[in-house]
Formats: sequence, structure tokens, C-alpha cells
Amino acid sequence: MTRYFLKSMAVEGFRGINNDGDPLVLNFKTDAVNSVHAPNGVGKSSIYDALHFAIFGTVPRLEELQEAEDGQAYVLNRFHPRQEATINLTFASDDGTPDVGILVTRNAAGQRNVSSPTRHPQPQDFLKLLQEDFALVDYQRFSGFVNTTPLVRGRSFAALLGLSGYSRMRQCLESAKRTLPADLGLPALEAEVNATTRHLAAVETRVMTTFETSTGSPATLPLNSAAMQAAVTTALASIALLTPLITGKTVMNFDFAAAEALVDKTEGGDARKELEQIGNTLTALGGLSVTAEEMAEVETLLAIAKRRDEAFKQAGSSSLHDLLQSALTVVSDAEGWPDPLVCPVCDTKVDAPLPEKLAKQIAIYETADNLTAELLEAARGSAWIQKLPQIEADPTLAVPPEEQAYPNVFTGLRAGSLSTVDIEKVKASLTALEPKRQQSITDLTEKLTALQASLPPSLIQVTRTLQAAKQFRDACSERDGILPTLEDKTVRVAKLNRWKAFMAEAVKAFAKGETALSTGRITQIQTTSQDLFKSLVRGGPDVKPTLKRVGSTEGVELKLADFHGLTDVSARALLSESYRNAVAASVFFSSASKHSGTPRFVVLDDVTSSFDAGHQVALMEAIRMQLRHGRPGVTDGLQFIILSHDTTLEKYFDRLNGTPDWHHQKLQGMPPKGRLMVSAQEADRLKVQAQTYLNAGQIDIGEPFVRQYLEYKLGQVISNLQIPVPPDYAARGDKRTLSSFMDAITGAVSLYQAAGRCVLQAQQITDLTTRHATAIMANYVSHYETGAGTPFNAYALLGVLQSVDDLADCFTYTDASGQKKNYRRLDSR
Repeated sequence: MTRYFLKSMAVEGFRGINNDGDPLVLNFKTDAVNSVHAPNGVGKSSIYDALHFAIFGTVPRLEELQEAEDGQAYVLNRFHPRQEATINLTFASDDGTPDVGILVTRNAAGQRNVSSPTRHPQPQDFLKLLQEDFALVDYQRFSGFVNTTPLVRGRSFAALLGLSGYSRMRQCLESAKRTLPADLGLPALEAEVNATTRHLAAVETRVMTTFETSTGSPATLPLNSAAMQAAVTTALASIALLTPLITGKTVMNFDFAAAEALVDKTEGGDARKELEQIGNTLTALGGLSVTAEEMAEVETLLAIAKRRDEAFKQAGSSSLHDLLQSALTVVSDAEGWPDPLVCPVCDTKVDAPLPEKLAKQIAIYETADNLTAELLEAARGSAWIQKLPQIEADPTLAVPPEEQAYPNVFTGLRAGSLSTVDIEKVKASLTALEPKRQQSITDLTEKLTALQASLPPSLIQVTRTLQAAKQFRDACSERDGILPTLEDKTVRVAKLNRWKAFMAEAVKAFAKGETALSTGRITQIQTTSQDLFKSLVRGGPDVKPTLKRVGSTEGVELKLADFHGLTDVSARALLSESYRNAVAASVFFSSASKHSGTPRFVVLDDVTSSFDAGHQVALMEAIRMQLRHGRPGVTDGLQFIILSHDTTLEKYFDRLNGTPDWHHQKLQGMPPKGRLMVSAQEADRLKVQAQTYLNAGQIDIGEPFVRQYLEYKLGQVISNLQIPVPPDYAARGDKRTLSSFMDAITGAVSLYQAAGRCVLQAQQITDLTTRHATAIMANYVSHYETGAGTPFNAYALLGVLQSVDDLADCFTYTDASGQKKNYRRLDSR
């Protein structure tokens, strides 16, 4: 697979980079470590943000701002006249295929457009291939690898190993497993099935009871509807009075109203009607009994509600929850809130890291929310939820509307909240109504017995049979209506449960495979990362940082195999910050080196901020000698681009700059309003700027560029030829005057010439000492440093520019191919 290095980038109008009409251009070498140095506030982070915006489409530090701060309003440079940002990236392949150019623009309306100057057919897709976690790393993410939780560390580590796709898939599967039942409506459907099943059982009990009353024969299970209906029809037909009405019909289509009218006409009266009414009432009351199981369900709901109330009491109000969430966001930002032991709200010092305490407090809200969901699900599946409204609406029990508990329960369930008070009211209502129901049954039974005694036995039997047959018909009709619906819901529940079981097995199988794959990758880099860590903290204890998967979860623990005799202890708890960063570096770079994704570059933004000075240099040396692409005998290295403001590393960068191993650039300028420049490109730019202004007669503007151009070229000669300089020159920037530049160069040439080892040709030495150096010193440097005499005219300054180029040419030679090259040293080519 083709992989790509970052060859160059040109940025204008983005964040701190204004550069209207003159983009900031950074060129990078693929086979050397690239460093970009700048003091804080000069635009270094804007370069990192520009790369992140181009590749990922976001600026992380702006995404973290609160909505009211409108982070997107700060993507563009506020002082750019056209209010448009352009980021032009060039990527070089590692297999010789043509370079790929990607141009990303962002206008004032917030539109981000991606195109390809090199006509790549799918520039958006190309950028997606570069979206690997190891490609762009800032200090917060770098240090957070050690300081975060095992779960977050595990997911970050998966991304470093190229397993982020598997990690995301696992998260998606686990999320689907958790939400699938609710998404498919399984809990509600199961509750409906349970409630319908209980209802069906009650209806079938009525079918059996009324069958026995109608026929005088016991009912058998399972119920045979056709046979039972035939038996009840026969019982009705056996009554001579009803025979004419039942002929040719069954109990299911029998005209009970006509039968009742006939009975009234023949033997009737108000007493028979009252007898039938009492019988119906007793049947209704008999079906409203509250079982011990149903009361136990109420007690369970009450217990869940009280636990939920206690959780909310511990957590506090919803506004406090929002405050805790905001505080956690603040203290989790290592750059925005450096001290995790100080509360950002009250400025109080605490004894344990705030992120852990806040997360624990916020977890109480999650517990309360989970209990609320559990309460609602249990309530919807309870048997009394269907029975309670029937009990309270029964005219015999006569519960006043203002005392009924069900309306509040119904409203609460629809709103997704059920209060403890409402459940207690349900319990009180059921508890109070059950004795009242039983007493009503007793009173009605006594009344029924007395009424039966006053009526002829034949009338009582006819009425009883007719009433029971009618109730049997109604129960059968109700049963016939329930069965298809219940069967359909049962089939759907079974189908959804198969999906639920499949998801559980899929998650289990995928988690097992992902764990095995990640564990195998950990094993691959374990030794490499430990060796790299040892080289970064040379002289320190060999603690052997070790990565371990936490069971079958995604979490990765960071342990120390040996800490002064202690084994398997926490790296986060015991290591100092510099050592923790060294652990992160060893793991990051060992993992990235094993990666085979499209990006073959790593951009590091101030990752050494909390390293000790010695560890900083050790890390740079490890990158240069062990990890970079282009080191002798190794073909699988990475291209490193290091952004830093560290002054210690600046000297290191300067010392290695120009060697095959290192390519260093410095940022200069006055962002966000002024122009941002790169010193490695400044020679040509300064010369062009100076000539432009001088040719236009703008001497006051052009002269400073002449001075900067001279300083750059003289410094380049000193650096390229390794010319010895005084200690003050090397250590103090304020001692680098133009005179000290010239003195160092001419003094070194004289020294090597006196020793007979100067590689410069005789004419070059003559031109240097008698023409160019003299012309520059006498004609410009002395005048510039003392401010004496009248100002130079434009032609004189243009002559100085030519003298500068002529002086630099004294330190070059033409090789056999006719190519001009710089001398390596004053004594060798």
C-alpha cells in the first residue's frame, strides 16, 4: 500500500496566520527529522491547528469551547482582509508515485471546501485515509495517555495500533446490545404479553366457572371451545321455555335479550332482574381480587422508587448536575486547568484528583436515571396496572374521583416519571379497597341467598343458567379476541429475543476477537517500547512499563513490572511527570512504528513541555537515531515533524540543522496581524522584498530588509562551514551583531590559511578579504551599527545586496557535474 509523507504546507488566513497574499510556506524533508521552532504566540500552534483542520476537519481547541463562546468564529484570522483561509498541502509517496496536492479552504460562512491542484480524483477520501490518531499529536493527548482511565487509554491505544476501526465497531455493537431491546420496543412488548397473558388467564377462569354453572359439569384443560360451546348450547336447549329460541342456533349467537324478555313475561318480575343484576355484580367483583403477588409487585416498585429518591437526594438538583459536568470538562483539560487538585468553582484545594471525584458524583445521577428506567419498566409490566382502574371505577366500591390513585399513575407513566407518593397511594388504595370488595361480596351473597329463597326454584335455575350462559358467551368472545393478538405478540417477542440473543453472542465473539488481536499487538510492541523507554531515561531505574488488557474489556492498564523491588504496580501513581511522558512517548512511537496506515508522518506539537531537559534531548536522539525514515539500513521509519517553543531544544535543533539527519526552520513575525515568515526561506524572500522597496525608492522600508538579508547569509556561512565562534556568540543572541558575524568568518579564514589548510581558492580568499568583506564592513556595517554619516541611497544599498551574494559565493565550489555546492568546512569539501 502506498504511504505518504508530508512534503510541504502553505497557509494563509487561518487562526494566527494572516499573510495576506503571501502564504506561510513550510517545506519538510522525508528522510530527516523536521523541526519548527517559535516562541509562544508566534503561530506555531496555528500550524498544528491548520493541519488538523485540513485532515480531520476540526480544530480541537475550538471544539472544546462552550457553545456561547462560538469557537467556529475563530477559525479564520480576524485581520485577514478577505476572511478566507487556505491550507495547501503536498504529500510525497513512499513508492515513487506522483505527489498529491490537497487544497482546503474555509470561508466566512463556515464552508469547508476540499480540492486537489494535482487533480487527485477523490481528495476528500484521500484525507480520510490520513485520519490516523498517531499522525497529529499534541501535548494534551500525549500526556493524557498515561493520566487517563484504562478505558480511554485502551481506545487511544487501539487507534495507535491501527485497530480503531475494531474498537469503534466494538463500541457500536455494545451500544446496540444495550439499546436494541428498547429500540425494538421489546420491554414494552414483553410487558404487554405478560399483561395479556394474565388477562387471558382471568378470562379463561371465567369461561370455566360459567361453563360449570351453565352445564353442571366441570371444565377440563386444555379448553376446547367448540365442545364447551356445544355443551352450553345443549344446556340452554334442555330448558323447555328456551327451546324454541335456541333451535338452529348456538350459545354464541343466541338472543339472550329475547330469552330474558320471555322469562320475564312467563315467570318474571323485578325480583328476577335483581337476581340477575346481583349475580353479574358478584361475578365482576370476583374478578377484581388483589393477589399477594400483585401486592408484592407494588412493594417492589416502592422499594425501587425509594432507592431512586435517595440517589437523587445524594446527587442534588439538575442544575448541580450541569455544574459538575462543566467542572469536569474544565479540570479534564490539562492545558486549561493544570492543577487537578484545585476546584475551578470555589478554588478549594482537595486531597484527591478532582476528575475522579467529579466522575464519581456524576455517576450517582446515572444510577438515579437507571433506577427511574427500571421503575417505569417494572410498573408497565405489573398486573395491578390493568386491575387498578377497574377496581377504582367499580360502582359497587364507589371510589370518589379525587381519591382515585390510577389517574396520577397513568399520567406519570406517559410522562416517563412515577413518584413515590403515587405508588404509596396505589398501595393504600389497593389495601383499603380489598376488604371493602370482600365485604361487598359478603353483603351481596347474603342478599342473593335471601332473594333466591323468595323465588320459585325453577325460576332461579333458569335465571342462573341463562345468566351463566350469557357470561360464558361474553368470556368466550373476549378470549377469541385475545388469542390472535397474544399469539402475534408472542411470535414478535420470540423473534426480538432471538435478535437480542444474537447481539449478545455477536458482542461476545467480537469482543473476544478484538481482545485477542489487541493483546497480540501489545505483545508485539511490549519489548520495543520498554527498550525505547530505557533509552529515554538512561541512568534511571529500569521499571519496564507494561501494558495489560483489563480482562475482556477495552481497558488497558499501565503497570510497572519492577519499581525498586515492587512488581505490577501503577505507573500513573508512582512515576513523575517526566517519566510518565517518557512512558507515553515509548508506547506512542513504538506503536506508530508498527502502523501501516496511509500517513507515514507524525506531527508533534510541544509534546516535550513537561520533560526534563535530559529526557527532551534523549527523546530527540531516539527519534533521530532509531525512529526516523532515512536512517541507514532502515526502510520502515516515520517522518517526524516537531513543533516546539523550548529554548533548550532550539540550540539542539540549530546544532543539527543542515546535517542529513535534521531539517530545522524558525518562525518569525508578528501574528495575528503581521506577516509570519520562516527563516529557512527568508534569504530569498528578504532579498526580493529589499529589491522591491529599493527599486521603488522606498529606502526607509527597504534598508531593514538589507540588514536582515546580510545577517541571514553570514549566519548561514557560519552554520554551513562550522566556523568557530566566541562563546558569547553561541550562547547569547544579543551578541550576534553584524561585526561579530564578519569577525568570526574572516578570523577563521585567516587561521586556516595560516595553517595551510584552507580549502578556499586563492582568488576566493582575496575576494573575501580585500573586496567583499571590506566593502560590506566599510560601506555598510560600520555605518549601520554606529548610525554615523548620511543615509545610503537606493543604489548603494542594492550594491550591498550584491556584495552579500558575492561574499557567500566565496564559500562555494563547482563540482565535476557543473553544480555549485557549499564547502563542507574551511578545510574540506
